Amino acid sequence: MNTEIYLDKFEIAVKAFDKKALEKSELEIQTGIWLNSVVLRLQKKHWANDTDEKPHSGSAIFMGIWIDQEAFSKKILKYNIHALKLRQLNGYALQSRSFADSFRQKFREFEQKWENVSVQFGPQTLMEGWIPLNDERIHEDILNLIYNFIEITPLIDETLLEFQKKTIS
Repeated sequence: MNTEIYLDKFEIAVKAFDKKALEKSELEIQTGIWLNSVVLRLQKKHWANDTDEKPHSGSAIFMGIWIDQEAFSKKILKYNIHALKLRQLNGYALQSRSFADSFRQKFREFEQKWENVSVQFGPQTLMEGWIPLNDERIHEDILNLIYNFIEITPLIDETLLEFQKKTIS
């Protein structure tokens, strides 16, 4: 797998993304090569203590779209939503299992829009799936995944609100 070629494909897809939709969604998009994978990461600022950390090792919620050597050999493009070290997320009193359960309950009505998706993971992976890797339409496939994610970002925000720390005035 030539990571530079796929990084270029990911970046072309990001450049083609509707900037107004991105601003409206409040999502930030980053691309790069992390852990020998070509990655596109989507998240809102308040979903991480350090949004620029690459790869995340601290507290963060984000969607990843990626291809690594295993995915390349299987001819698939992977995607997931991670929720890492939620107990440490500033401004919230989170328990990973409770957060994952609440999010997954809300996600049920959207599951059919996500190809080959599963929620049968521990609390750090809220959902994960894959689509066939097709170099001819990879840009379109990445854009479709981004638009699908934008549709479910309110589920993450709603779930976070359930665990927001209460301030005493």
